[in-house]
Amino acid sequence: MKYKHLLFFLIVSGFFASCGSGSRKFTIAGSITGMPEQTVILEQLNANDVITIVDSQRSDNKGNFEIAGVSPEPGLYRLHFAKNKFILLSVDKGSIKINGDWNTIENYNVTGSASSESLKKFIVSIREHLRDINTMTMVIDTLQAKGNDSLLQVAKKEFQDVQFNFTEYVEIYADTTRSEPNAVFAARMLNANTEFNYLETFAQSLGRKYPGTKMTKDYAEYYAKLDLRSHQQKAEPGRIDVGAMAPDIKLQTLDGKEASLSSLRGKFVLLDFWASWCRPCRAENPNVVAAYNKYKDKNFTIFSVSLDNQKDKWEQAVKDDGLTWTQVSDLKGWSSDAARMYGVQSIPFNYLIDPNGKIVARDLRGEQLEIILKQTIK
Repeated sequence: MKYKHLLFFLIVSGFFASCGSGSRKFTIAGSITGMPEQTVILEQLNANDVITIVDSQRSDNKGNFEIAGVSPEPGLYRLHFAKNKFILLSVDKGSIKINGDWNTIENYNVTGSASSESLKKFIVSIREHLRDINTMTMVIDTLQAKGNDSLLQVAKKEFQDVQFNFTEYVEIYADTTRSEPNAVFAARMLNANTEFNYLETFAQSLGRKYPGTKMTKDYAEYYAKLDLRSHQQKAEPGRIDVGAMAPDIKLQTLDGKEASLSSLRGKFVLLDFWASWCRPCRAENPNVVAAYNKYKDKNFTIFSVSLDNQKDKWEQAVKDDGLTWTQVSDLKGWSSDAARMYGVQSIPFNYLIDPNGKIVARDLRGEQLEIILKQTIK
């Protein structure tokens, strides 16, 4: 992920729920201790970064103000104060109360809106993750300056873990929150260049969970502009591309035996990179199982490489998802030698290899996996 602009994003970026039927009124009553008299602006934000002013009110000399609007559907809003100070709110309807201190306005308290309370907790957690990332960045910079290679490698591994924890937290929140504005806000924090597989799954699930909403339509437009499928098909540094011969992989199976990719030469092989902790992987597994069951008697098989760290979780996921083909791992997580050799930057990711060991396609998911298999395996 890219983290350079995340703090800016927490303040500025957001999403807009437009006018429609069934408009519902809401009020926001604020009391900010020590806040100078000023005009407080309520803004509504959309998935394409369009900002619309909803209302504005003058605060009194005690930092009190009340502002109102209508919410045709749940949406993301922000209170815009002087000196570019902001409070983000996830609004549906009802009476919302804000309390805080002008000098530490980011520590505001919000009541009367469960989705706004959830959003506040999410942002607080994000700040903690970012502090960890910044700390590890400074450690790595210091070790690089001192030329301490042994400690530098350890620090880089810890940095990868911190990055993974951040991404995992954001994705889990986006998948589990009951608020569409909060889910979209979280997803927009992810870097499309590295998390395109997750974003593809997220865009599809958003349409199923919230069909017909303005926010769903706005996010679909935003997602379409990303052109992620085009990005996936481009050759990337370190990633083995279509037309190359597939390097061999030799790793241990769950029962401790060595299995090699080359031993499957003579068959079409789907080389599948995944992990038990990867939600998009688990969501994609039913499609992979269906493909295996349909083509396993037509000179086709699967060779799965897990980027797990814990054997028990890997084993349980294999059992739960019904993955009956060859499963291997070195239990090194993102440091997997096989993943590095193939230049895997995100999962799920796969390669289709022909009987001669040549890569004929990559990153096949959902219906596309079925279409390519049907075209390739005669």
